[in-house]
Parts: sequence; structure tokens; C-alpha cells
Amino acid sequence: MKKIIALLTILLLQSCIVNIKQDYNGYSRNLVFEQNKKWLINNIYTDLNSYDRDELNKKIFEKFNELSKGNAYTLEKARSENLIAGKISFSPEIEEIEQLKNATDFDYLVNIYTKKVRNNLSLIEPTEQTRYASNEAFAIIEVYDIKKMKKIYLQKASSLQTREEKTKGPSFHYTSETLSKKNLKKIIKDIEKNAILKN
Repeated sequence: MKKIIALLTILLLQSCIVNIKQDYNGYSRNLVFEQNKKWLINNIYTDLNSYDRDELNKKIFEKFNELSKGNAYTLEKARSENLIAGKISFSPEIEEIEQLKNATDFDYLVNIYTKKVRNNLSLIEPTEQTRYASNEAFAIIEVYDIKKMKKIYLQKASSLQTREEKTKGPSFHYTSETLSKKNLKKIIKDIEKNAILKN
């Protein structure tokens, strides 16, 4: 019995290793956090459920608030103080950035996006696989310098888990929902690791 449990544990660990690919799209991996610079954290654009959406919104805000020494605003807070009128698009047009520049004193805008690409594998696949299947997701965080009206940071993290045709079971897999969250958390950790903090 102990051997069976040990074997299942090894299979679980091997199957659930996730290799996350990071792409900065030519932008610097460093974000500079200067004293008194204000960060506006947009609501996450995601196909995750409302609970996960709220938790990720909270986690991202807390990290940027920590790095900026308390100078981060959620979109809700900005609205409540009549600093922002409505929604802000993901990858906004230059006109939207210009409007933020002229109507607010925010220095940076942070946009977040996650996407479940496919979810064809169950958490546990107990039998032999008859066809190729995969779970895939990605996440993006982008930052705009509002004063300069340009994008200064973009990181995309993506992950893929596959099961080849004629693979014998059992095998274990992260769902695309879990992959989405892992991708985003990877970006957040990377931002913290490479942050340049200035007094």
C-alpha cells in the first residue's frame, strides 16, 4: 500500500510540474518605483470566476501598493473619489491615455489580462489516452507611463500541459484556471524581483 501511495505521489509531482514561458516583448524587465509616483491599478480582464477575479485583483493591488509605498489606487477607489469616470480598456487607445493625463494626477496605469486557451484534460486522467489533449492559458501585465503617454512594460507568461496519444493512465494535470493563476503569480513575483526602488 505504501508503495502504491509513493508511486502516485511521484506521478502527481511529475505530472504537475509547470514550465511557464515568459516573454517581455522587447520591453525592459525592470519597473522603477519612485517616491510619490501614483499607480492606477485597472480591474483585471479575465475569464476566471468572480472569486478568483477578486482574489487576483486584491493580490496585484497589494503588491503594487507595497512596491510604491502606498501610492497605488484601485479603479474603484479612483471612481469613489471622482478621479475616474468609467472603465479603462485593456490596451487603451492613445486618446484614453491622454484623457487620464489631462484629468488625473496618476503617473502609471497597470493593466492585467488572463485567458484560458483550452481545457481538454481533467485534473486526473485515469485511463489510457486515445488522442492528444492539452490545457493551456496565459496572463499579461502591461504598464503605461501616463505622463509620457506610452507603454513602458509588458510581460506575457504562458503555460501548457499536454498528454500525448496512447499515453497510459493515470496522469495528473492542472486545469486552465489554475494555469492562468500560476501564470499571473509568476509575473507578479518577477515584477517584485526586478523592481527598482527609488526614494
